[in-house]
Amino acid sequence: MNRWFAPGLLLVAGLALALRLPELDRRPMHNDEGVNAMRFRSLWVSNTYQYDPNEFHGPTLEYSTVPSAWLSASHDFNSFTESTFRRVTVAFGVGLILLLFLFADALGKLETLCAAGLTAISPAMVFYSRYYIHEMLLVFFTALTVAACWRYLQTKSSGWSLLAGVGLGLMYATKETFVFALISMLAAAACASAWGRWLDGQRVNRKSHLNLKHIFAALAAALLISMAFFSSLFTNVRGPLDSLRTYLPWLHRAGGASPHVHSWYFYFRRLVFFHYPNGPFWSEALIVVLAVVGFVAALTRRWQCQGNVTFMRIIAFYTAGLTLIYTVLSYKTPWCLLGFLHGMILLAGVGAAALLRACQPRSLKWTAGIFLLAGSAHLEGHDAVVKVMAPGNDYWPLPWYLRRLNYVGFWNRIPPDPLAPIMIVSSEFQAAFDERPEKTHLMAGYFQLRPQVFFELYVEINLWREYVNTLAPEKD
Repeated sequence: MNRWFAPGLLLVAGLALALRLPELDRRPMHNDEGVNAMRFRSLWVSNTYQYDPNEFHGPTLEYSTVPSAWLSASHDFNSFTESTFRRVTVAFGVGLILLLFLFADALGKLETLCAAGLTAISPAMVFYSRYYIHEMLLVFFTALTVAACWRYLQTKSSGWSLLAGVGLGLMYATKETFVFALISMLAAAACASAWGRWLDGQRVNRKSHLNLKHIFAALAAALLISMAFFSSLFTNVRGPLDSLRTYLPWLHRAGGASPHVHSWYFYFRRLVFFHYPNGPFWSEALIVVLAVVGFVAALTRRWQCQGNVTFMRIIAFYTAGLTLIYTVLSYKTPWCLLGFLHGMILLAGVGAAALLRACQPRSLKWTAGIFLLAGSAHLEGHDAVVKVMAPGNDYWPLPWYLRRLNYVGFWNRIPPDPLAPIMIVSSEFQAAFDERPEKTHLMAGYFQLRPQVFFELYVEINLWREYVNTLAPEKD
């Protein structure tokens, strides 16, 4: 296993890249992706970025996009495509697998390879690695922090403590929900210590594990990194203060003042089995089942786990705690499950290896391997004037798709002078511009921008005739 571990992990990372990279521009931008892309525009075009504590998440996503933009064939923002942005999160999604090199002695090499394979093929991990939002960055930085803490405990090297601080600072600068992961980490360490004393009689000498100088250095690194990002590289003095003020509106949303309020079983439904009509089936059931096996193996030391049992218990309690927090919160979005799903995947790696070791006869090992393989099979004219009108500015991601047009305006109501050659109007306004006495426009389409968000497309009659004349005649 030692000989094949590194090549095996690199091979799995290659598989993950093959699943995540193709056709990044095939799916239309989600409204959050469009918002994030246009937020990057100010950083790229005017070299300025100001953190907004009232609505948007941290600045790491925008700054992480700069290398991808530089690698583009053209540096003109209007020439950027969906791929320009989504390959940023692809890089972090694949990097999450490469980080597992640092977990090899903590989980065990077989366990780590199993976790890497499940990360590579997990539907949620694949899908949201191709999604230009903050969540994959938060999961990556969280894993980096945990890995650096583990390496520090093994080596007592100040370098690892500083890296842990950098990871913590990046978590803070990515998304407000980092506090849930941090609380879960601290609680998990305490629970694992208490569990070890109760079950195994273990006594932890904290003085032998902790160096106050290293801890303060790590906290200083976390503070410096987070301040650098929130202050836009020390050009916006309000940024660090705004990073604290942001918790007021987000606590308001977490308390239920949001359209994203769902029942407690929202995430479990999506993990076990989920299906939209005319859409694909989604299931992480294999990971959930194996995670339960891994949880039991970690807490009871059954099935000859090869890793560090204390670390496995920390991951077990961390995953349980983070899952509980997100279950209790009424504010729920599908991608928020990635944090505790990653913990489940690490436990699932332990569970998969435990099952393989529990099957002693060679024939049973092959049977277990075939079962795991079968279970994983399911995891796989620019000058035109355009006016967009939608209540509450609910027109995203249209600004992204209309970015190349020179004359586009957005309103949260019907303006006094609404007419333009092209108008995209929310159906809530019941504008009926095609029924006006002048008959200057016709409604060329009625479409769903997002679930339950409908728009009407109005086009000036002469412009529509010009468009129709450009169409190829149908063959008899």
